[in-house]
Amino acid sequence: MRSIMKILMIGLGSIGQRHVRNIRKCYGDSVEIIAYRVRGLHHTFSDTMQIREGVSFEEEYGVTAYYDLSEALAERPDVAFITNITSEHIPCAIKAAEAECDIFLEKPISTSMEGISKLQSLIAEKKLVVGVGFQNRYHPCLKRLKELLSQNVIGNILSVDVEMGERLVTMHSYEDYRGTYMAQKRLGGGVIFNQQIHELDYISWLFGTPVSVYSVNGKFSDLEIDVEDVCSSLYVVEREGRRIPVYAHADFLQSPPVRRCKVIGNDGIIMVDLMQKKLEVISHNGSIKSDVYPKFDRNNMYIEELVNFFKAIADRDDPAISFESGLYSLKMALAAQLSSENDKVILLD
Repeated sequence: MRSIMKILMIGLGSIGQRHVRNIRKCYGDSVEIIAYRVRGLHHTFSDTMQIREGVSFEEEYGVTAYYDLSEALAERPDVAFITNITSEHIPCAIKAAEAECDIFLEKPISTSMEGISKLQSLIAEKKLVVGVGFQNRYHPCLKRLKELLSQNVIGNILSVDVEMGERLVTMHSYEDYRGTYMAQKRLGGGVIFNQQIHELDYISWLFGTPVSVYSVNGKFSDLEIDVEDVCSSLYVVEREGRRIPVYAHADFLQSPPVRRCKVIGNDGIIMVDLMQKKLEVISHNGSIKSDVYPKFDRNNMYIEELVNFFKAIADRDDPAISFESGLYSLKMALAAQLSSENDKVILLD
């Protein structure tokens, strides 16, 4: 690898810009950043998703833009960040892999299995490092939950209840929700792939990979979208020889936003509220132990996943959140869709 790493950003929307800001913050001028842009939008975002009027992102962060992907790849980047619309993730990742780039794939890796086998073959053939952007694994509440589960503080797990909800209408204050990729099937939209996918990732990370799912999904509100706005699924996880029900709900409708996880065990309950940055362990005798993280900065999750990914590149090893992790969350999402469409339980391999 050359002394100065060259990074290609495929997409410079809000998440792409966040990664660039964090790369500059962590690695300064030791990296060169180029970008492939398609839509021609030139909004410059802040960490709080506010548009900074009159600011050129490319000038401020030293990014050279290209409007043809072949031209950008001809610059021989070492790493490609796939941060464009979901429907283009795999086609762009395949081109980056063919150019022998290590790859950071934003979630979800795709909305179908099309092209997955080809990308897997390229990753293996060229020995590429590939990471996936599930930054919520770095949330202090979920990290603490994983510790508590490993310590068996509530005994055997009996059931899990996971919920997320947020109003699509106000999610991106700078644009009409009807024009967002989240609202359009052809762009990879829907509440499952754009929001619940985070919960599906940490379900398998914390509790084990599900063996089946039954799901009811659909567009139940008056939102002007052509994708599902509600998804309620019952996954079954086999853990230590026992079957555990994991209920997962997501919607594009709730305000204020909610993101929580409740774990019921033989000896107590663990309640996690990601929005309030709070975890509680409630024992059967009524005692409550709380962990609260008031100073937690949401951007730190993105920095941690970034640092882990670049360390994996240096070590030529799998990052903490590997391509296989992203692939399994995709299979969980696709199984939930198939279950709802056919009104039956779907087995996961």
